[in-house]
This record gives sequence, structure tokens and C-alpha cells, in this order.
Amino acid sequence: MKIIVGGGISGLWLAAELKARNIPCCVIEKSALGQGQTLASQGMIHGGTKYALDGLLTKAASEIGAMPSRWKNALSGQGTVDLRQVQLERSDQLLWSVESITANLLGFFASKAMRSRMERINPTEEAAFDHPNFHGHLYRLTEPVLKLDTLIQAFSDMLDGQLFTAEVTNLIVENQMITGIETTAGSLKGDVILTAGEGTEGLLAPLDIERPRMQRRPLAMAVCQLKEPIPPVFGHQLGTGSKPKLTVSTHRVGESQFLYLGGQLAEDGVEQDDLTLCRQAERAVEEALGWLEPQIQSTHVFRINRAEPSTREGHRPDTAFVSKAHRLIIAWPTKLALAPALADQVIPLLDQNSATMSFPAWPSAHVGGYPWV
Repeated sequence: MKIIVGGGISGLWLAAELKARNIPCCVIEKSALGQGQTLASQGMIHGGTKYALDGLLTKAASEIGAMPSRWKNALSGQGTVDLRQVQLERSDQLLWSVESITANLLGFFASKAMRSRMERINPTEEAAFDHPNFHGHLYRLTEPVLKLDTLIQAFSDMLDGQLFTAEVTNLIVENQMITGIETTAGSLKGDVILTAGEGTEGLLAPLDIERPRMQRRPLAMAVCQLKEPIPPVFGHQLGTGSKPKLTVSTHRVGESQFLYLGGQLAEDGVEQDDLTLCRQAERAVEEALGWLEPQIQSTHVFRINRAEPSTREGHRPDTAFVSKAHRLIIAWPTKLALAPALADQVIPLLDQNSATMSFPAWPSAHVGGYPWV
């Protein structure tokens, strides 16, 4: 039995890949499926474009470049993971600038690698930008945006009977090898794969394993509830730096529409108190989408840590990370889009001859909700 600890996108995608190969596995989640970093993301399947805004195709951009097509295959029912049930917010993302194009962005737009990933479009083609007061540049990226609750529900349906709720309290060690887990619902023997995100650190702490170590890179996401809806926007406002100035996704929750704001605003907001960040977020929305005259009813801050393998100087890892020691596999996807790449790394490390055990009679895990609402 393969025991996957953590019911976020990396654990769910891996479980689906194993099921397709008739490899017995189960997923153990302490709260709700997708409740951590997965449902806290903006649903954007990045292909590396936002890592190359200085005109250079970085290693991170190259590593993640194949992921949109991998996801599109799954969304169309091709390959081992069938995600035809998943709904899209959009089949693409937008890049726009309300400022003059600076030298580094000219290099970005002139890059051959970038020209193959994006196209400049007429603002009249997009409802949110078809306005006489929009005077910037607008580009379309061929990178989809997922409706995340339908993504998690699709995996829940696909893996019915293999998803369980329990909190893992300890890893079972026998002869210096990890042979199972102890949980609040009981113990279970098998090959353990940790995809628990931030929870991985606590499970590794009692073990005599120096590497890998985990790092946290915090984000402070602003959430604006609007009085009246605006045309949906999913994409990135370009600034003068090498990162998006603002990443915007619009979400309908109940009767309300929300703007969920990331990008440089969320990076810089880590050092700010909530009140300061809320005021800055409202100014950023006015600058980025002012022609739409968005009427903000309320703004709050949602803070979350990105859990990743530690890197030199705490920089963002370039790709998914997988390590094996003492029969224990430790994995972090680092980005939503990299879940398929993580599974590709894990599968060759699995012991194909381990004994098959029956599934535990534990409570079934349920689908989580957006944690930032």
C-alpha cells in the first residue's frame, strides 16, 4: 500500500496516477481536500511567462513551460489523469500594462520564446478591457485558469474510497526505515509519501533526517468584495520590474464577486499590517482596473505560507522537489502547475513489490472550500 500524506493537488494528482497504474494507494488528509495551498491559489496554470518578464527565459520558466499542455491534455481526457469534469474560469490568462513599455519589457515582448507563448490582442476582444479609458497594451497567454473547487471535486470522485480524514501524529520507524503512519484514527502500514506541504516539517522533526529541510515563503493576499460585479479578469498587470505588479483573479462566491489579489502586492504585503495593505490594495485595484470603476465594499487580508524545500538564500525553487530516504518519499510541488511533474519524479522511486493491504475503515475526506473568503 502506498500511503500519501496530504490531500492537496500534489497528493491527489499522484494518487490518480497510481490508480491508473493499478498501484494500491490511499490519501490521508487531516482537514479537507485542497484546503491548504491548493484552494488558496488563484487557479492559474503558469507556463513560466511571469518568471521571464525581464526578457530572459530562466530555469524556472523552462522547467514549468511544459505544464500548461500537460494540464490541457488532462482537461480534455487524454493521458492517465482524466480531468474532463473540471470547469475552467478561462482557457487563457491576460497580461496588460497601463504604463509605457519599459526597456526590460520590450526585451520580454521581443523574446522568441515569449512570442510562441503569447499574442497581442485588441482590447475590444475582452469585455473587461473594451473601454475608451483603457490606453494600455493587452496580451493573451495560452495558460488556463481552473475553477479550483471543481478540480478538487473531480479528484474526490475519481479517488472515491481512497481518501480518508485523519491527522498523522507520527511516522512508524522499524530498523531505521519508515514503514507506516500513526494517526488519530489508528495506524497503517505501507510505503509513505509526504505531500503534506507545511505539515511535512512537523512530521520530519522527530526523525534523524538532516535533508531536506523546509522553508516558508509567506504571502499576504488582499481580498476585495465588490458592491457590483465587473467583467471577470484573470491575469497580470505589468509594472516596471521583473515580476507582475498585480495578479488579479475574480471569483463569484454566493451572491458576491471578489477580487483576489497576488503578485508583487502580496510579496510586499508580508511586511505590512493589514490596514496598510488593505488601503494599498484598493489603490492598486483603482490603478490596474480604473476604467471599470470597481466599487469596493470591503477588503481583508489572507495570509498564507508557501511551503517548499529550502534553497540557498530562501529563493523560490525552480521545479517540483522529490527526495527519498529510509523508504520515505518527501515531496513539494512548489507550484499548483507542477503537480504532474512531481508525480513523474515520485513514480520511478516507488517499490513495486510492496505488500498490498486493505484500505482502513476511517472517515472519508471531504472537499474543502476557498479559505480566503
